[in-house]
Amino acid sequence: MKQLFDETYSENRTLWYAYFKDIEQPDLVEMISQIIRTDLKASTDVLATSWIFYREELQKDALEEEVRSSIMVRLVDGQYYVHYNMSDFEFVTQREAIDNWLQRLKADLEK
Repeated sequence: MKQLFDETYSENRTLWYAYFKDIEQPDLVEMISQIIRTDLKASTDVLATSWIFYREELQKDALEEEVRSSIMVRLVDGQYYVHYNMSDFEFVTQREAIDNWLQRLKADLEK
């Protein structure tokens, strides 16, 4: 994945990456975990580090507006928080699969 931005503001470092295909991408958990482990080597003197990974595909919601899903990870006080911003269509059709995938990612990060 290509790093888009790396910014530190008020003791919070945020890194943005593009793009992942979808959560069914076979190596996605390992890829994101490796990116995070590598980035953490340079995350000194911050209280929290956050990552945003954008999905390649844009989807349309019920209002015909385009939505880009993203995976968000935050590390603060040694605790990982994982989140997935999803379209309404993904919520209706894939919420449980996305939740299971996020649990796998969190478990991999906490190894």
